[in-house]
Amino acid sequence: MRVINTFATRWTSYTSALPTHYQQHIRTFLNDATRNTAIQTFFQHIELNYGNLSSLIDKGPASETIVSSDGVIHPQHLVRLCQHEATALHIPNFFHPEGAKQLGEELIQESLMRTNSGKSSNWKVSTSRGLESSDVATLGEHPPYNVAVARDREYRRVQSEDETRSSPINEYFEGVQREFQFRRKRKHQLTKDTNQNKADHYRLWPLDKLRLELEEAWPCGCGLARETSSSNDNSQLQYPRPFGGGLPRLMMGPTRWKRGFIHVDEMGPLDVNRGLFSANIYLTVPENKSGDGDSGDATNNAVPERRKGRKDAGALYIWPLGVRSRWDWYRNATTLSGLSAQDPETQLKLHDKLGKPNIIQPQSGDLVLLCAQRPHCAVGFDEGVRVSLQCFLQYDGIDKRLLIDC
Repeated sequence: MRVINTFATRWTSYTSALPTHYQQHIRTFLNDATRNTAIQTFFQHIELNYGNLSSLIDKGPASETIVSSDGVIHPQHLVRLCQHEATALHIPNFFHPEGAKQLGEELIQESLMRTNSGKSSNWKVSTSRGLESSDVATLGEHPPYNVAVARDREYRRVQSEDETRSSPINEYFEGVQREFQFRRKRKHQLTKDTNQNKADHYRLWPLDKLRLELEEAWPCGCGLARETSSSNDNSQLQYPRPFGGGLPRLMMGPTRWKRGFIHVDEMGPLDVNRGLFSANIYLTVPENKSGDGDSGDATNNAVPERRKGRKDAGALYIWPLGVRSRWDWYRNATTLSGLSAQDPETQLKLHDKLGKPNIIQPQSGDLVLLCAQRPHCAVGFDEGVRVSLQCFLQYDGIDKRLLIDC
């Protein structure tokens, strides 16, 4: 409903895309007392007469999942993805599998310690009812930025009651610096050989490796996004601080959404000159009991499997939905608004209307990059833990730097 309301408030400037008789309908109901009902009815009528989601499913190269089997981020693959000429980019063995598993186990133990001390944090999902809990928990010295923003709104509402309390936005940026320093230090067990510990003090954190290789692969380089006046209104701030470079995420079985929660991380049509992308490095994946894992290469053929597992459990689904105009959004608004709703009935409708997804069965050490504006979900599982590291990439044209945030 929040998505549909947003559509309506911004609709006036886009009425030229609609038939004339629908423009008249808009003027009659936008200020009506039954506004919400009228909005729903209007968009249902639009979708009934003009909607056709299946016609927006990409075909050919734009629907493909590129697989870079040498473990390297190649510029041509990255450009294809960012310009929406591919649906996803899968890089097996981006990080050494054994090293990934070890880091995953460390993070599981850290999660248990934080849970016991009451410091665990659930990954909040933006829905029509606001931020809601999901199957995923996060670790780290700071929350995701969207959570910090939500907390900051509440902070400003009651700020006069506690003037000594720090702003959640400031706490976020301070936590980002602690997270960077903490993750680069190797965790040692207590030993008598202190010299060996000093010599092996630092490690290559997978998200740092990702940032370095994106800097090398993207034509104009890649780096951390920085705060602006819109992200922090502290006029005394002299130097813009960096956003987070990514956070660990844990998904524990049994999961709530057995078929996965289909969603997008940003609503809006695909644009060749901009987009929001997510990068996910998988550390540990749940063990499955039977069947075959599956993943596709650049032509959607199977790559050599490396692990037996129950088909699709723990897999990543990405739908090659290519909405490329506002009119295509609006004429399918009723269905697409379900991408922000944690509602079982709506999720079933999305599974039915979106058709067959691209399926990636990630393994330890794999990197997957995808357009966060395309519908996607992580398929649920009954047992085990999936540990991954995630950040977001902001793309604003091939002649601009990629910006990382979290």
